[in-house]
Amino acid sequence: MPNHPLIIINDDTCSLRQVDGPHTADSLDIPLRDLQGTQVGAICWCLGSEVAYSWPSKVNENYFEKASGEALPRNVMMTLHRKGVDYLPLLIGKARRAGLRFYGSFRMNDCHHRSEVHGMLCTRFWKDHQEMRLWELTEARTYYNTALDYSYPQVRQRKLEMIRETLQWYDMDGIELDFCRESFTFTPSQGWDNRGIMTDFIGQIRQALNDARDKWGRGLELILRVPFDPQKLREMGMDVQGWIGQHAIDVLVMSRWFGNDYNQSLEPWLSICRENDVPFYPSIEWGPMHNSVHNHFTVETVDEIIHRQRGMAQNYLGQGATGVYLFNYPCLLYEQPRSADEFRRMTGVFNELGETPTLAGKHKQYAFWDRLPMQVESRRPAKYHQTIPFNLFDPDLAQSDTKIQLSFHQTTEPNPHVDARHYKDSHGALPDDWVTYWLNGQEVPREWIRQEKVTEGKIASGFQLGDHEKITITPPTSAMRPGENTLGFYVPRFPEEHDPYIHIHELLVDVNADTD
Repeated sequence: MPNHPLIIINDDTCSLRQVDGPHTADSLDIPLRDLQGTQVGAICWCLGSEVAYSWPSKVNENYFEKASGEALPRNVMMTLHRKGVDYLPLLIGKARRAGLRFYGSFRMNDCHHRSEVHGMLCTRFWKDHQEMRLWELTEARTYYNTALDYSYPQVRQRKLEMIRETLQWYDMDGIELDFCRESFTFTPSQGWDNRGIMTDFIGQIRQALNDARDKWGRGLELILRVPFDPQKLREMGMDVQGWIGQHAIDVLVMSRWFGNDYNQSLEPWLSICRENDVPFYPSIEWGPMHNSVHNHFTVETVDEIIHRQRGMAQNYLGQGATGVYLFNYPCLLYEQPRSADEFRRMTGVFNELGETPTLAGKHKQYAFWDRLPMQVESRRPAKYHQTIPFNLFDPDLAQSDTKIQLSFHQTTEPNPHVDARHYKDSHGALPDDWVTYWLNGQEVPREWIRQEKVTEGKIASGFQLGDHEKITITPPTSAMRPGENTLGFYVPRFPEEHDPYIHIHELLVDVNADTD
């Protein structure tokens, strides 16, 4: 990808699905108007999942034709289709004039239709071929066994025909294969044995791009979006390293798949891509990593969205990524009511997230939730399950005037193995000296610590807590390290049977907390 964009954004067409009429060709400016002149250099536009989602396909069931009557009155694409207008060439032309590259994005195994099996996203092929589902899957209470098995030639052929059709009809810059919606392609126990099938399939798509090059008179690129998780890649039969070495793909996007993991390392993929001159874009998802024991959707304020998007971008760029990829961010903009000021502030990140210099001095929040809650007990050494590692690849840590703030929820519960009640007041607080906190191996002085009583309620990660404490630690920059840091917990008292069990939830690290 010559002249690598700083930001690639994925839009699943939500920016055109919630628009008040009247709808005209000028309505197609909406997805682009806040991107033009920013760090965003490319847009991946969702074209299809199981159904041909946003073009009038002749080779597969067509979302436009599945809508009856006056359904979807706020959908610009649908309105223009009913007027006999194919919106896609118009949108592509507008994107080019705005200085954006345009890639057709295909979700390789979407499962949204499982929630409405007689709805517009569900195809007759899926209904008629239940034997081709990935029945071995049990994730999300079997929701993901909705996905189809790519070991069946018919499954691969349908997707290939859809891709070929769009490449011949539309003058795009290339295709994105989104294997993170959803991250299943084969029965997991057979995935790696089937990697040859997937490699051949990628080769067929590469050939389809070469064929389209002859039609459009220029080369077309293949973007691959896959999970970071090496076990997931094996289960999916994805020999990504081999494809990079064979120059089968042009751009690699990698995702934590289910939310943002602020501890995500880019290696070994960053080095592999550099050795083969492949641009590498880690994906910034909607919000923080969901807790493993919850199927929980985290509602964030506008400030939290902006600060956390900055933090995730900084941790990726600080490791040397080519740029960043934004997934589902348009949904945050267009699918929820926003005031003009909120919308302006949220689109402001398009001028920030692509480079470290434009993030410098900005308020960034790093969320470390996915390994929590953590249980703390008396006298257990911090190294035994009582330490949270957290990565900060933030050059602002080198500035002595940078304000840093660590915060988390601390709650207590009675020892479940004894009947007597443990020490606590009406707000679940412990004496100040009960727990000691250790930042990068050094005990945190009491003057850095603030304790705040919090009443019963649900916290952002979905846990319902009783009365408890919020602990805030404000260290100087000299106490922090570039890269990996640790926050440890230690209870120095002898473990009496009446001692409480202590739980730590939702570590947040704010850098430049007072800049907004």
